[in-house]
Amino acid sequence: MTRRLAILLAVVVVAAGCGNSELGRRVPGCPADPDSFSSITSGIIMQMQAVETAEYVPCLNELNAGWSYEDLVAESGKSRFWLDSDRSGSRFLEVTLRPQCEVGTAPQTGTAANGSVAEYRQVELVGSNATVVLVPVTGREMAYAAIIESELEARSINGRDIFVVLDDGDTPLTDKVTIAAGQNRPIVLVDEQDALAQTASLQMPGETQSTRGLDLDGLLDRLDRLLPKPSFTGQWFQVFAGGCITYEFDASGAGVDRLAEDVEDAIGLFPAGELWRLLRSQGVVG
Repeated sequence: MTRRLAILLAVVVVAAGCGNSELGRRVPGCPADPDSFSSITSGIIMQMQAVETAEYVPCLNELNAGWSYEDLVAESGKSRFWLDSDRSGSRFLEVTLRPQCEVGTAPQTGTAANGSVAEYRQVELVGSNATVVLVPVTGREMAYAAIIESELEARSINGRDIFVVLDDGDTPLTDKVTIAAGQNRPIVLVDEQDALAQTASLQMPGETQSTRGLDLDGLLDRLDRLLPKPSFTGQWFQVFAGGCITYEFDASGAGVDRLAEDVEDAIGLFPAGELWRLLRSQGVVG
């Protein structure tokens, strides 16, 4: 018997003898050396036992600062765990392993693990930056429009930094409104009467009418009430032989812009099928 196999068998025996409550407190960490199973954890074993057909099971690399792992819960045919973040929320991500899953209308976005894993993603990102289109209607309101631009860009609204596009071009006003709506951007209109009264009109994406006569405080208050907060919601799927991993996102607040990249770095795939084949080849399991 090789030393590596002896270590593996010891881990399997220990894991099998532990209750679920103990296993649940152990992080399913990815092995430091991807070519060796010697650092396999009981969390990995627990997932393998839950879904024995799965070619891969999810494992954790080093987590971001402010992130934490919640206990692994496993039962016959399913295992899952959660990640928390002090920036993106409690249980912002639920990771579930099953024998199979339905990806619905999620488009395929790529492959992983040397082409043996198909990836599908259907998520919605509301970033921490928001663009507002500011239109001086006749061009003679530029001085007042510049004041609004300065005030908007100096503020954070609903946790989002504001970037203002000052559109004083010759495009017809109706086209400017249509373009802003198509880009999902609020549009602030300033005509000559607004310049005199120190007011503005605001039309949010999805609205057919603008709200007129807003002073600066009213404009900021309406944006604060209607501008969505930063968020990252939706699902990822990793589909492979004998299994599927679902990533369920419900994140909000700071950090959502890099969340996809951070999760890709934090969660890896442990080759469970390779371990099962090794154990079978040595006659450890049937």
